[in-house]
Amino acid sequence: MNKGDKIEEIDFLLQELNRVFKNETGISLENSMKAYEYIHKNKKDKVEEVSDRFLRDHWPSLVKSKSKDYKIGEETDKKKKQTSTLNLKTINKLNLIAESIGYKSWEDFCLKYKLDTEKEFNGMDYFKFSSLLEGETVYIGWYPQRYCKLKFLGEYSFEVIESCRMRSNVGRVIETSGFRLAPTSDRYTFPEVIIEPLYEYQTELWNAIENFNKETCPQEILL
Repeated sequence: MNKGDKIEEIDFLLQELNRVFKNETGISLENSMKAYEYIHKNKKDKVEEVSDRFLRDHWPSLVKSKSKDYKIGEETDKKKKQTSTLNLKTINKLNLIAESIGYKSWEDFCLKYKLDTEKEFNGMDYFKFSSLLEGETVYIGWYPQRYCKLKFLGEYSFEVIESCRMRSNVGRVIETSGFRLAPTSDRYTFPEVIIEPLYEYQTELWNAIENFNKETCPQEILL
């Protein structure tokens, strides 16, 4: 995994931790004082703690709202540099946050999160295209964390009308026989979403899928 992937991976995980924490407690981590009180409410070991300042430093700038096109802001760029690697002290604090919402540790949270990304992926193959009405919209990916909202144009064509943390820009028109996950050896990060070619004779694209390599694959096959 290169440095860019590592930064993106940690970014996603921190955002997901915020989402899960809010779902479990009704409190966002960016609400630093209330989150601090909740995290330490049942904590027996008082040696390590998550300060409200730590929460303020990491949220809300890392928690990006969904937009039509995913763009990294200046403030987010600064935070990315800070979180490209996590030191032991930071991991200990993340352990406490994860433990407060029922996980054994930050690592345990990350492993379960990876399993969820595979289970919760919303894809589609050409068998389902016939059930779509022209103009109908579908979500491919993991709404609302990472996804494309597509408008069905008929037959095997789709237009990207909303994109969140995906490679496709709004307005892209795709002809495909289906969408599926790319293989990955990463434990935590979202896999790439593959756009299957429409025609059998597109052997170069099918070979790129069969021998998938994130670094060298044609961008044409990535949603």
